[in-house]
This record gives sequence, structure tokens and C-alpha cells, in this order.
Amino acid sequence: MQIDLEEGMGGLAKGLAIVECFDQRHQRLTVTEAATMTGQTPAAARRSMRTLEAVGYLIYDGKFFRPTPRFARLAAAYTGADPLPGLATPSLEKLRDEFGESASIAVLDGDEVLFVARAEAPHIVVTGQRVGGRMAAAHSAAGRVLMRDLDDHELRRVIEQGTHGPTTGKTLRGVAAITAEVRAAADRGYSITDEEVEIGLRAIAVPVADSTGQLVAAMSMSAPTPRADLTRMVEEFLPALRHAAATLGRML
Repeated sequence: MQIDLEEGMGGLAKGLAIVECFDQRHQRLTVTEAATMTGQTPAAARRSMRTLEAVGYLIYDGKFFRPTPRFARLAAAYTGADPLPGLATPSLEKLRDEFGESASIAVLDGDEVLFVARAEAPHIVVTGQRVGGRMAAAHSAAGRVLMRDLDDHELRRVIEQGTHGPTTGKTLRGVAAITAEVRAAADRGYSITDEEVEIGLRAIAVPVADSTGQLVAAMSMSAPTPRADLTRMVEEFLPALRHAAATLGRML
């Protein structure tokens, strides 16, 4: 049987776009919702979702499509091929155990940060900072660290495209303001967000560079505001984060 390569690649791209729609805020989707989120026609979205259902990645209850456990294979394909998550996990667990707060590793993916490893604290705080979770790079401490090497043109593009996701009244806004913060974070070697993604939550991030000096990831810690004021984050979290990031970088 001959396969139309162009049509097949188009169908794959549409299916992958729908896969990426599912996250903590979108645990189930209708065809209409998926079509709106991906810019596809409802007919195209339905074909993609039915295909994903047929191969075991989605389940359908007559109205909503939901991911099945088989989705975990997609994450495993990345974590099994990239040494970063496995090498980072012991350092993240050490930070979590020392301070009682969550620690993460993120990489830049377009205009978003993608969290690829995490040591979760026992406290329940709902954020996008989970393995596989995403945040707009412009609004996150990790993202502002990871954008440090972008030139002005590329940085503007990432900031302008990354306006989605949760924000608060304290979120830094505007290309000029975010650019200034990215450049300042590069100079001081860390970035802090103070209730910019979620009220009651602060985060601090530092760069992770490999043995050649190439920026490969950001290491961060997040904590509820009652347990971590800005002084504690800089005086206690920051030195430990820098040490852990340097240790990880020497292994990469």
C-alpha cells in the first residue's frame, strides 16, 4: 500500500499537537476544545483523536477524550534517551530533603519551559512544575534563566509568544520589562519570581551549564511564601542551588 508522505506527516503533526494539549489544567478534552487549542478543524481534530484512541493513547467516554497510562511511554522515550533527568534527580532530592521544598530541572522548549525532573515536597501546591509540565518562559524563574543567551530579536519573539498560562496581578508584563529582567538575571546568575505564576508561591532558578560551558537547563526551587521570604531564598536556597547545579554540570 502506498502512503502519501505529505499527508501522513501532516496527520502526525496534528496528532502530536493534540497530545501536547493535555496537561494539569486540561485533563480531558472535547473535539471542539482540541480543535480550538490547536487551530485545526473539528473534523481533523476528531480524526486525530480517534486515531490516538485506536492505538491506545486516549480513551473516549462519548463526550470527553482522556489520556491513558500509555502516555507515560512518550515521557519515558525522552528520559530514557537523555541523561539529564537521571543525573539531576539525586541532586534535586538532596535539595528537597535539606529544605523541605520542591526542586526541579527545566529546559527551554520554544516559548515555554518544560520540566524534565522534579523532587516533590510533601506540601500540596498546585503549579505547572511537575515532570512534563510547562510554563510560559517569560513568566517563570527557570525561563528567565534559560533565555539569557537569546539575542534581542529572538528574546522579543519568545516573550511575545509566551503570553499564555497562569498569571497574577504581580506578574511582570511587557517586552521591555521582561527583557530587562532576563538581562539582569544573567548578570547576577539567578532569577526569582515572587507570586507571578500563583499567589502564595515563590521560585528561584539558576543556570546549569555542561562541562563545555553550554547552558543546558535551569535548576529551581519553589516554596509557599509563608515558608520562604526573599531573604531566605537568596541567603539559603541560592548557595545550595548553585552548588547542586555546578555538580550536575560537571557530570554532563
